[in-house]
Amino acid sequence: MSSSTFGRRDFLLGSGLGLGTLLVLPTVAASAEGDKVAIPLAKLEVLKTVGGSVVLKLKGKLVLLVRDSATSVRAFNPICTHRECVVAYNPGEKKIKCPCHGSQFDLNGHAVHGPASRPLATYAADLAGEQIIVTL
Repeated sequence: MSSSTFGRRDFLLGSGLGLGTLLVLPTVAASAEGDKVAIPLAKLEVLKTVGGSVVLKLKGKLVLLVRDSATSVRAFNPICTHRECVVAYNPGEKKIKCPCHGSQFDLNGHAVHGPASRPLATYAADLAGEQIIVTL
C-alpha cells in the first residue's frame, strides 16, 4: 500500500466520511464571557432529555455535550485520543464510542475499551436553569 493511499484512508476515517456520514454542527446563539459559554437550552432541543447529545463548535473548539441526568450535562473534547476521529455518545450503553476503531469512554472521559488508552479531555459544564454553561 502506498503512503498516499494510507493518508487518504486515515483522513476519510478521521473525518467520518469513511462511515458514510458527515458531521454537521448545529448553529446556536451562545453568549461568551471569558472562558465561559452560555448556551440556551431552547436552542438545543436534543439536550432537554436525559441521554441526548450533540457536538458543537464553541469558541473555535469542538465540544461534545451529553445530558447524563435530569440535573446535569457533561462536556468533552470529542476527538478520540487514539486516531483523532470524532466520537459520539451511545445513550443505551452510556458510553462514548469512536466509530473508527471501537474505542469506548465512560462519562468521566476515561478509556474503558481500546485501542485508545488516554482519556478524553473534559470541560466543566453546568445546567443552570434554562442554560448550559461550559467553561473551556
